[in-house]
Amino acid sequence: MSEEKLVEVLSEFVAAMQNATEVLRQGLARLEKAPAQSGLSEESFNILKWESQKGERLGDFEVAYKAHNIPDNWQHAYNILKANNATIKNHFGPEGYAHYYWLYLEKYDDRIFRKKRS
Repeated sequence: MSEEKLVEVLSEFVAAMQNATEVLRQGLARLEKAPAQSGLSEESFNILKWESQKGERLGDFEVAYKAHNIPDNWQHAYNILKANNATIKNHFGPEGYAHYYWLYLEKYDDRIFRKKRS
């Protein structure tokens, strides 16, 4: 193969790799924007026992205490929220869910919070 042909083939390869990189970059950007639910349904949260609360800033919300729920069910919901870094400012509530869910790990590691979507 001549040097000229090799340069042409390598140039085409570089162009193809740049295109593939851009496609991958765009795909990753879409994944970052999409909720990380991967087929989860709200049922993982609805099976918990929720207790009504009221706060000055939040208004009406609910809490699921670890001690008042079946351990496996509570832990599963907790793990979903922990994996999604769900906080009050970055709550977990994919489209179609009736509530927003979050953890308040700075203060509590034994409860899950939720508030009805308005």
